[in-house]
This record gives sequence, structure tokens and C-alpha cells, in this order.
Amino acid sequence: MLYKASSLESCIVKATDGELGKVKDLYFDSEKWVVRYLVIDTLKWLPGLQVLVSPVSFDNVELADKRISILATRLQIEKSPSIEEHRPLSRQMETDLHTYYGWTPYWIGEGLWGNGDRPTTSQTKPTENELNEQERPFLRNVNELKGQWTGYTVNGLDQKIGNVVDFVFDDDSWAVHYLIVDTGDWLPGRKVMLPPEAIVSINWATKEISTNLTSEDAKVEATERNSILHLDEISIDNLRRRSITNK
Repeated sequence: MLYKASSLESCIVKATDGELGKVKDLYFDSEKWVVRYLVIDTLKWLPGLQVLVSPVSFDNVELADKRISILATRLQIEKSPSIEEHRPLSRQMETDLHTYYGWTPYWIGEGLWGNGDRPTTSQTKPTENELNEQERPFLRNVNELKGQWTGYTVNGLDQKIGNVVDFVFDDDSWAVHYLIVDTGDWLPGRKVMLPPEAIVSINWATKEISTNLTSEDAKVEATERNSILHLDEISIDNLRRRSITNK
């Protein structure tokens, strides 16, 4: 199924022995465009603590009911490495997390998730050298990029297109298929689906995304539908072929 990142907000996350808290944010891989972690706010259970869980640990995902079950106990979550809010994750932080849970690092292999394209557990233990490969991770939090007024600016070849307001991903591979861009005053009330293939570069310092689109390309793809599209009408197998760069 396809979902907007905003649909995850406030989803209840449950461990094998009780409720953990609610989803507050997501970390995505800006190189392969995949959701790598959910940030869980533990609320009153562990006040002030935010923890990460990977799709590798998911047991059951029911986003329509705003519930996600994971294969971990509350004690495991309590003892897991925590994170600093709105900070890029270092490779060392990820290594600590994967070592703690026994997850196979996704950065070992050529697939979206290591040697495959879906988040799965593996019995093969990585070597110390493999754990520390690719010292510079490409992870950023979704809430950093999206927002009606504060979302990253998306620039076309000839002018500004708009601002990022949401992401579209699937709950199978957890790949990000589109960024939703609000065109603001340029095309009032309209939005554009921006596939990662159209992104040339991201300037994290200036909060700008450069694309290979012209304003005319974006105008053709713009829609006035608030839902941006009927997500259940698009085949996941065909998603990556819907690049507006091919228009």
C-alpha cells in the first residue's frame, strides 16, 4: 500500500508486551530514497526519550488504523540507544543501534536493504569492517524537509516550483516514490508529485532542492486535488516509471 508520510504521524507503536508511544518523525535515506527508521516519542512512559525503530523490526503494519507492531519488548526499547532530535544520524549511532538489536546493516550490499529490496532479518553477522563501511550516511529526518511554509524550496530549471509538504512511500520496501510539492503563489491551490529521479541535488545548508524540470513540466503535472492522487489506484510496480522527467 502507498501512504503519505503525514499519515504516520501519531500512529501508535506497540511492542510485544505493551504500547511504546507514537510516531513523531521518519529518517529517510537521501541517496536510495528509502525510509530507514521511525522516530518514536515514548510520551509519559519514558518522558523526554525518543528512540528509533527500523522496518526490519516491524511485525504488523496497519496504517489505516494508525497502529504498528514491532518485534521488541518494552525493556529492549528502554535500553536501546536514543537520539538527539533533528540531528543527522552518524554511522556510529546506526552501528550501535544495529548491533544492539542484531539487525543486518542495510548499507552492506547493493539492494535497497543490504542484499535485498525489502527489510528482512538475517542470520549472517556482519564483520567489524562491514559495520563501519560508508562512514558518511545519507539520512535526514522527514520533518526537516516538509512544511507548508517551512518546507525545502524546490527549484526548476527556470524558476521556483514550490515547497515540499509531504512524502509518498510504500509499506513493502518502504521506498520513497514522490515528494509532494505545494506550488504556493505560482499556481495557487495546486500541487506537484516530484519523483526522486527528477532531483539533481539537495543543498542542506540553504534548504533548497534542484531539479531537472522546467516550470512547464511542473505545470503539466500539477493537480488541484487535495488528496494529490488516489494512492490505491497506482500499482507499486509501475511507480518508478511515472517519472515526470519522461514527459
